[in-house]
Amino acid sequence: MNLANAPAGLVADRPVPRPENVDAAWIETMLAGAGYSVAVAALSVERIGTGQLGDTARFRLTYAPGSDAAPATLIGKFSSTDPTSLDVAATWSLYTREVRFYRELAAKARIVVPVCYGAQIDAAGGFALLLEDLAPAAPGDQFKGLSDRHAERAVREAARLHAAFWEQGESAEYSWLDTEAGAQPFYTPGIFRSTWPGFRDRYDALLSDRQREVCDALAEGYDVYDRPRPRPRCITHNDFRPDNMLFDDDRLVVVDWQSVALGAGAVDVAYLIGGGYAPEARRAVEPVLIDAYLDELGGQGVTGYSRAEFEADYRHFTFAGINVAVGAAMLVQRTERGDQMFLTMLDRHVSHVLDHDALSLLRE
Repeated sequence: MNLANAPAGLVADRPVPRPENVDAAWIETMLAGAGYSVAVAALSVERIGTGQLGDTARFRLTYAPGSDAAPATLIGKFSSTDPTSLDVAATWSLYTREVRFYRELAAKARIVVPVCYGAQIDAAGGFALLLEDLAPAAPGDQFKGLSDRHAERAVREAARLHAAFWEQGESAEYSWLDTEAGAQPFYTPGIFRSTWPGFRDRYDALLSDRQREVCDALAEGYDVYDRPRPRPRCITHNDFRPDNMLFDDDRLVVVDWQSVALGAGAVDVAYLIGGGYAPEARRAVEPVLIDAYLDELGGQGVTGYSRAEFEADYRHFTFAGINVAVGAAMLVQRTERGDQMFLTMLDRHVSHVLDHDALSLLRE
């Protein structure tokens, strides 16, 4: 995504600050853009997370008398400082995608997301989001997975998102979301074939024979996996997993929209169900969750997409999480938790592929 062709007003006229450099004036300017007239009397910053692709901070704010009633705490999300992660973000326009999601798509998406009080990107690719602080909502956990109740809420949220943009893949309005990949947004034969050998070498002692077998088969047959197929395209999240969800008693809130793109809705569903459960638990609940997704999709007005068509797409995209586990592990900043997460994802998604006999699809 070329920032030279960005919509008017998207690129900030000055560099976006790092969290430690945020000052009262920047907060005031961001909130002014959201309709708040405030003077910040005091500001403190608490770093609350460093992900593979960005840093997160909580800002605690005190306003001067006469200010509008604005949030006392806000969450800021900023670009990574790791060169490898920055390269990946630039290659796939991940920061621009998230800024534009909040600015252009969130209000249409029918899915619960944090309130965004400001979204900026600068000419150098640095970005910042100023978001609603959802504490004490509980974050999901990739290792623990989801309760059945939370998983049903999640697939219904996915259906609402997909329905809001159903069959919009050819719309010029959303052309900036097209990754120009084949079957799965962002991922190509070249990416998998170039990252799988390094992943296999890095984690060799921790990989099972069946994991090697499935990944070797995907590397060999990726051109078949990637072959264009007639299926409805819509806007998809593409990292729709427990770590990117927040839960409270009344709602599920979906975060981390850096990989938003055009694709098949079944990508998000297969990725969530395949990676959000240990295999035994997933097998027990999988049919119920598919029922819930299709029920919500129909309830949101989608027609002409049969259960058989969805199940064929779902089976195809049991490979989606393998792509992410292998590719992301080798393309973004390495961390101890990341190692554990990608290996857990690989194990669960390999089981998903085998349970659905999806390897046979690579020979068609």
